[in-house]
Amino acid sequence: MQIHVGIPRALLYHEYGTLWTEFFRNIGVQATVSDETNKNMLDRGTSLAIDESCLPLKVYLGHVDSLLDKCTHIFVPRIAQYNRNFYLCAKFAGLPDIVRNTFGLSTKQLIAPNIESTSPDNSVKCAYSTCKALGKSPLVGHFAYKNALKEWKSGFFNISNESKNPKIALIGHSYLLQDDFFSREIIGTLNAQGVAVITSNQVASKVLYSEAKVFEPDIYWQLSAKIAGAANYFCRQPDIAGIVIVSSFCCGPDSLVNEYIQHHVLQKNNKPYIILNVDEHSGSAGLITRIEAFWDLVARRTKA
Repeated sequence: MQIHVGIPRALLYHEYGTLWTEFFRNIGVQATVSDETNKNMLDRGTSLAIDESCLPLKVYLGHVDSLLDKCTHIFVPRIAQYNRNFYLCAKFAGLPDIVRNTFGLSTKQLIAPNIESTSPDNSVKCAYSTCKALGKSPLVGHFAYKNALKEWKSGFFNISNESKNPKIALIGHSYLLQDDFFSREIIGTLNAQGVAVITSNQVASKVLYSEAKVFEPDIYWQLSAKIAGAANYFCRQPDIAGIVIVSSFCCGPDSLVNEYIQHHVLQKNNKPYIILNVDEHSGSAGLITRIEAFWDLVARRTKA
């Protein structure tokens, strides 16, 4: 039987997708990434998830479902931590169990390496365990990962300040901002107003973590720390006219951290800001109206 690995285009795929796909290519395994998020995927994931699930998890299940009839295996890494100072939300560590129980899959159908840090030792162990599950040589996996890591790092990028248009900082998890299904209306509406959108994904992670150090130990969730660090960073940039924070409904860490950021960062600065919560019921009309109203406020402040 020919091995065919499916990779859901959701959650941390938006940060590590290039690394994962390049690794499988290097070990000679066919890998297919699910299509871009669409309404059918969201609806399907919502029907599969328990009511308390956050929006990104519902989307993830929809992506997994779209791959099941195409692939022999699904790649669902168990990620507990990859920065020694912060921890990931529990859903990332429990993701293989959630997927297996939701779809009734066997352990052999899931490729689920344990990612507990970014240390060389842990990375090698993950590559070895993945190769073992697929019947590939550990030595092949070692060099495959090394080359994939090099390719992934070459894709990093930082902020470009060349635009002369007013700039709005867009802050949020990568799986919201880089998913066109959720960010299209926000970015499109701002662009239509002649605004240059700078996202938190365009700032190097090491900069965001450095900015978030002032919030330790209050903020210990890793992705929340990046959001707090981005808010702290953008509030100090004189060319940023306003800040938009995109959050997902039913996200426990976001519900706490958004309040924290407002009190400790946003309200202490003079930049206009808005926090947008999106869920499976969010309509584009209401979202566009809120963005346009926010930009009107920013424009009036800029002219004053």
